[in-house]
Amino acid sequence: MLRRVAGFAALLLVMASVTGCGSGLASVEGVVTLDGTPVQGATVTFVPDSGSVSQVISGQTDASGKFVLGSGGKSGAPAGNYKVVVTKTEVIGGGGEMKPGDPKYLEAMKKGMPKMGPGAMMPGGASSSKSLLPAIYASADRTPVTQKVPPDGPVKIELKSK
Repeated sequence: MLRRVAGFAALLLVMASVTGCGSGLASVEGVVTLDGTPVQGATVTFVPDSGSVSQVISGQTDASGKFVLGSGGKSGAPAGNYKVVVTKTEVIGGGGEMKPGDPKYLEAMKKGMPKMGPGAMMPGGASSSKSLLPAIYASADRTPVTQKVPPDGPVKIELKSK
């Protein structure tokens, strides 16, 4: 009996190491501020220094500027060095933003309009978007913000308007 239990435990250990039990992702959470004020509704994206876009990890900031990174339904990020891109845009012109749950969105769906995600525009109006953060933070090529994962503590992304 003891031999059978030991064999089963060894099999579980081998299976865990082969299947990647313990995803290898480090928890990454932090706060984004602009000139000391929390930034709500921004997208925080970690782009590997290697330039591999297949491992881009992102999160959204809440009212207090807090974000948690994740990708594909999993929280965390693989260990490594990252360039940090922070974006926040406002839609200008057109029929306004269309969000699931809004009466206009439901009406458009009933009329056979293609399903559109958050930030999609109402049909029939031209629109553009305006960045609400300095452009330097919107590109992995230009951003001065970098971060190591796993971090040494909560991540503080302090953006400057000038």
